[in-house]
Amino acid sequence: MERPPLLGAPYIAHHPMWRRVLYALMGIFMPIAASTQNSLFSGNLSNAAGEAGLSAAEATWLVAGFVAAAAFANLVVIKGRQQYGIMFFLTSLLGVNIATGLLLIFFPGFTTLMINRVSNGLMVSTNVAGGVYYLIQALPKSRRVEAIAIAIASLQLANPIAALVPVDLLTGSGNFGFACIATALGALQLALVLLLPLPTTNMGKVFEPMDWLSGVLLLGVSICLAAVLTLGRTMWWTDTPWIGWLLVGLVVCGACALCVEFCRTRPLLQINWLSTGTILRFGLVAIMERLLLSEQSTGVIGLFSHAGLINDQYHTLDLFVIMGMIAGITAMAFSLSPRLIPVQCVVALLAIALASWLDSGSNGLTRPSDVYVSQTLLGFGTTLFVGPALLYGIILVLRSDTSHFISTIYVFAITQSIGSATGAALLGSMQYYYQNYAMVGFSSRMADTASLSLAAAHQGLSSISQTLSDQAAVMGYLNVFGFVSVLALCAVALIALVMLCKHLLEISAKHPS
Repeated sequence: MERPPLLGAPYIAHHPMWRRVLYALMGIFMPIAASTQNSLFSGNLSNAAGEAGLSAAEATWLVAGFVAAAAFANLVVIKGRQQYGIMFFLTSLLGVNIATGLLLIFFPGFTTLMINRVSNGLMVSTNVAGGVYYLIQALPKSRRVEAIAIAIASLQLANPIAALVPVDLLTGSGNFGFACIATALGALQLALVLLLPLPTTNMGKVFEPMDWLSGVLLLGVSICLAAVLTLGRTMWWTDTPWIGWLLVGLVVCGACALCVEFCRTRPLLQINWLSTGTILRFGLVAIMERLLLSEQSTGVIGLFSHAGLINDQYHTLDLFVIMGMIAGITAMAFSLSPRLIPVQCVVALLAIALASWLDSGSNGLTRPSDVYVSQTLLGFGTTLFVGPALLYGIILVLRSDTSHFISTIYVFAITQSIGSATGAALLGSMQYYYQNYAMVGFSSRMADTASLSLAAAHQGLSSISQTLSDQAAVMGYLNVFGFVSVLALCAVALIALVMLCKHLLEISAKHPS
């Protein structure tokens, strides 16, 4: 057996080909299954909330609970895996998730839904790590670095896969279908993990008493930040006073956590490492990626939802997105190397920019068949970008000090879980702002236009108002698509500038004056 370089990782054994194939399939299945659970709920949030008798705020709190738990787990559970092993956390968290699913089946309601969403958030981090370790067992030594990129890229498949499940099957009878499917997914994962366990894990004592204080403070940061980002758009940022108090709590918990970490000899987070320019650029790129990828869930799907369409009416579109994502994963896996990471990121960003530009030509009559090409491109760019972005951070760790591993993974995990909520909040708020801006313009023009005033007299003010409101909403989405396209091109320019500066520095180092 080959000893792993990091605590918490299993030993790497020599397996026969049939077992390596099974490990590879498990490595792809585990991240997808864990994230699909959340996608089944969040992708049908309004239907699920209505069936459960929840208000919009209560439904959004469920999303916040998942995001906060996922962000927190990526810090504490990572260290827990180093002390107790990956198999312990895989089986334990899957068992907890199954138990909360059964609780939801027999006692449906807001409380049990929240418990189930939190358990799913805690589970996702470990399942992704499990997927990475399964893939490492399957891949040859020269290709093992690809395990991280493939597992993270596979995670993106969860949203379109979940959208293929009929809405009525999920939300009928008080969301009974969702509870059953979520519990069955957890049970299937647990059964497969027990049938095909990972080799013995390399463990060590890593927890310190002060970790719990840091963990509690960072949990406060995760809860406040997730609540602000998910509820701000629903309750609106300036209309709800307690959102301001959540921001105060975020600042207080964050400041206290930083103070505690600075004063520790062996901190939970390496603050000095995280504040370096390289890691800040890594975090910026990862956040940019989540903002850009929100175009699919918030932009196009939002436009269709406004037109009255539900998931069941664009299953073919989801299949095109899945094909695009699989193509992106394949291209990324066969071309991945440290030298080509910037090139892959640029190609992915250009695909996203082109997709968003194509979507900006939509209108109120646009239907799923009109966006097959753009959404396939977006799916391709999604999976081509996310793997190399994480791999870039991992390479930085391996080149410096493996003690920074937890901090770097935490940065990436925060940018993915919190960044996803940030992207939805930003693009959703932009759409609402541009919609209102367009509505004001339409209204002022209608008052000054005699023909529109005559039409209003014949058709009725309510009919004209609804028509203008629909057109204003469409204008809001078109502005969002344009913003995403420009943002992707700016990211390309930034990466190109960094590559140019790096190249010039290398030339000057070789030929000093």
